[in-house]
Amino acid sequence: MDIYEGFAAYQTYVAIRNHFKQDSYDFFKYNGKTRVRQDSFLKRSDRYFFAKLQRKLSTSELVGFFVANFINDDSNWSGSLVTENSMTVYNQWMKKIQSLSYTFEQDCLTLKEAVDINGKSFDNLFTANGNHPPLLKLYLGNRIQLETMVIIDQLLRYSKSWSRDLDDDIVWNSVKSLIDNYSSFVQVDRGRYKAILKAAFI
Repeated sequence: MDIYEGFAAYQTYVAIRNHFKQDSYDFFKYNGKTRVRQDSFLKRSDRYFFAKLQRKLSTSELVGFFVANFINDDSNWSGSLVTENSMTVYNQWMKKIQSLSYTFEQDCLTLKEAVDINGKSFDNLFTANGNHPPLLKLYLGNRIQLETMVIIDQLLRYSKSWSRDLDDDIVWNSVKSLIDNYSSFVQVDRGRYKAILKAAFI
């Protein structure tokens, strides 16, 4: 058995963890590279977890696996990632990503319904006035997906104004950090998704 088996998976884990935990690290800017050393990996009692993952998943799948689990629960420690539940989280994330345009369309209809029920306009979804905007409340209530929050922010840049209005709000600051860190992993055709959003509110 190769004593370094799992090191590549561990490198990916550290890179994704740093991306979500450290403001100074960007997974794409550094191409997933970290300063983690093989000798330090050998000292880890949990290295067999990474060997198991590396045998099961390709390099690109490992990135998705760690991203899926960090956005699901950013307190993940390495041992908790090699469980039936973590694979379930990854598989559910993959299904969502593979049908992302459909998920986004359904979430847009949910937003339209929320607007109609309250007799408000589209812009009201983003109105803070010192309180959580309706869009944020729908996300916190698990009515819409994180990916929808990310895509709409890519289209409209609402998070900047929210951060001015909710600068001391712990809940929003946590969501904002998650949106910022996850955004680079959500690559979409913005023209297409803008059209989906507009179509829902016609």
